[in-house]
Order: sequence, then structure tokens, then C-alpha cells
Amino acid sequence: MKRVLIAFVVLLFAVSVYAESRLDLSGQLRVRGRSYDNFGDWGGAPGFNDDTNLDEEDYFDQRLRIYGKINVSEDVSVHLRFDFAEETWGTQGAHSNDSDIDQDRAYIEIDKDMYNFKAGRQYFGLGNSIAVDSNDVGFQATLKLPVAVTLGYVKASEGGSTADENETGDDFEDANMYLANLGYNAEIANFNLFGAYADIGESVSDDSLNAGIDYNGVDLSFKDGDQTLIGLQATAKLGIVNINAEYNYFTGTLNEGVVNSSPTRDLDIVGNQFYVDGNANVGMVKVGAELFYAMGTDEEDEIQTPIMLPSYVQKWDSFLPMGGFADTDIMDLAFGYQSAFMLAPNAGSMGAVPYVEFSPIDKLTLGANVGYFEPQEDSVTNLNSVMVAVLTADYKLYDNVGIKGQYAYASPDVDSPDANGPQDFYDAGEKTDDNAQGFFGKLYVNF
Repeated sequence: MKRVLIAFVVLLFAVSVYAESRLDLSGQLRVRGRSYDNFGDWGGAPGFNDDTNLDEEDYFDQRLRIYGKINVSEDVSVHLRFDFAEETWGTQGAHSNDSDIDQDRAYIEIDKDMYNFKAGRQYFGLGNSIAVDSNDVGFQATLKLPVAVTLGYVKASEGGSTADENETGDDFEDANMYLANLGYNAEIANFNLFGAYADIGESVSDDSLNAGIDYNGVDLSFKDGDQTLIGLQATAKLGIVNINAEYNYFTGTLNEGVVNSSPTRDLDIVGNQFYVDGNANVGMVKVGAELFYAMGTDEEDEIQTPIMLPSYVQKWDSFLPMGGFADTDIMDLAFGYQSAFMLAPNAGSMGAVPYVEFSPIDKLTLGANVGYFEPQEDSVTNLNSVMVAVLTADYKLYDNVGIKGQYAYASPDVDSPDANGPQDFYDAGEKTDDNAQGFFGKLYVNF
């Protein structure tokens, strides 16, 4: 399989020499270095703990990403994206292996004056890609009307088998997601009203989408369930001020749930979150702030979600505030959860992140993001608050070559061991709220 894929990519490069009008190639090669201290709980060690060195990491990694567009005809094209040699240095030996070849997009696109249609493995996102953000297989169609109408279908799982049932009559029920978006562009503001519905069917297979899910630190499996999203996203330009805001409301049910291997009642899915980013450009300086709010819950029969099924199950990318430290979310790095809208299971989030970007010369961009977060529902966690900061420098060595450096800092405030809620930030009953910091560098070439 590996030889076939490599041969195919070599063929694409060869064809591009003779048929540049039919094939467009682009991509990026990056080499990154990371150094983390007190982040996360890898190596069996808790985060935010100076008493152990198990949560220290120092390593390099790399990735070659190639994106191709094959122009079949005037209105028809084929899109593909491959990631090659995506490895951590020193872990693969002399050569990378098959697992380092990722084919995450391959789809057909028909783009006409009145409509756009895509079929295959592609990107699905709604609004700011907070609630829906995933690579999946399915269909998307957009009608190019004054109010653009986009409909989407995602096949998340076949329930463990393409058969409808097994020999004993047990069902293999599918997992599907349906999307809809109404988009309207005005002179000073753009609006997107969207919705999504996911149904997760009962399955007897251990390979099904709803079996053995690690949901933000909670061992969660369920017999079947459904989830609904309603959201509104808008951008506006008011003089020199740019506004980007989004509101998301989640509801649904996980039937006959299992939490931490113990049977429980049906779990109601809840979620109510708001995000706004306001910024202004003044000469070479961009100044702004991000605001976060997500309602948590302390009800035993409820579970908060910050993102739609199946995206959080597949654990692809999450929303990226805080300047994208280390090409990921600093909140995810610090707490191991999937979104800045949930600091701990069911805890929700309230946060503010002022930031500034400055370009003293054309090739150099400097940035600073400083944030403060608190749980919205503090009865379910002993985390009181967390301060986070990210400093960034991005320098263009040449037109398509750059080097990026970042420093991140996180400082949590944790209650005493006898506080209410899960003791998420303790090791053997002792406080573990020491500061964490990390350094990150990246050399990249865009082509």
C-alpha cells in the first residue's frame, strides 16, 4: 500500500511538469521542536506538579503535507490531501512506516454558477468551526442563492459492519450526521444560521462509534442516542473594528448510558455557549480580545458537550484560541480536554483573552495572548481558575520559508483536597497546581 501511494504522488509530480493546467499542487513541509514542563498527564504523572519529572517532554517532529487539485473539466475537479513522514524523530528508525501516510481528503467537486456539490472524504465545518469541525466522508451541496443554502450528510459509522444485522438478529445501526446552513452576506455584516442533527444507533460491535468512548476523561459508552445543534454566527466591520460572534445551543439524549463502567439513567446532552472576538487594526498594531462562555451542569443525568457528534468522538481538531500555541490549543495542552469551552467534565467555561499583534517590519510578526478562565459550574471541579499566556514570533526567512517561535505559560488555582467535586488536580491527595511552561519552534516551507 505504501509503495502504491508513493508511486501515485511521484506520478502527480511528473504529470504536473507536462500538464500544469490540469494539476495544481501545494503543501507544506514543517520541522518542529517542543519542550514542555508540567503540562498534561503523560507518562503516568499529573500535570502542574513540580515534584515529578515524568511530565517533562523534549522532542522534534515533522510532517510533509501535499494538497492536489486535478481539473477534470471546466466545472469538475478532484481534490486530495496526503500527509507523509509525519513522525516524531527517533521513534521510526531509518524509514517512516505506513502509519505515517494519512489520506484525510479525497473528494469530487462540481462547481456550477448556481450550485456547488462535493462527494467523498472532505472537510465539514459550521460557523467558526467550534461546534462542527472534522474530516469525514459524505456529501455537501450549496445552492448559490441570495441566501446561500448548504446541506450536508456525514456517514460517521456503519455500526461495526456493513450488514444490517448478525446471525442472531442483533442490529448493526449506523451513526449519521446531517447539516444545514443559511448564509447571507451584507455590506457590513455576514450571517450564518446553521443546525445539525446526529443519530447514534445501537450496535453489538465493539468497533462501533459509541463503544468505549473516552469523553474528555470520562469512560462513556451508550446504547444509542441523538444530538441536535442550533447556532448563529456573524461577522461585522464597524469602522476599524472587526467583530466575529457565535452562539451555539446543544440538546439530545444518550440512552441507557454507562459512566465509568457503571450503568446509569439516560443522559441528557446539554450545551449553551457564546464566543466573540473583537479587534481593531491601528497602523502596524492589531489589538483585540476573545470572550468565552459555556454553561456547565451539576445534574447527575446531564452531560455537557462543546462540540457535535461525531466530531468529539473522533477527537480531530478543536477550536484554536490563544494564538494557536504549538499549533494546538493551549487549553487542550494544559488540561487535556477537547475545548476551551469545557475546563473539566460538565464544568463549562468563562474566559477573556486580550491579545496584541505587532509587525515592526514586513517579515516579522510578534504576538501576545493573555487569558483568564474560570469554570462556569464550579461545583463539579476543584479548579478555581487558570491564567494562560502565549508569546509568539513569526519571521519570514524568504517568501515561502518561515520560522516560528512560541512560549506558553499556564498557572492554575486549585481548591484544597476536601473541596467538592472530582479531585482532578491532585496526586495522592496533595495539591498539584504548580505553574507549567513550554517552548515551541517551527521551521516551515510552503509550496
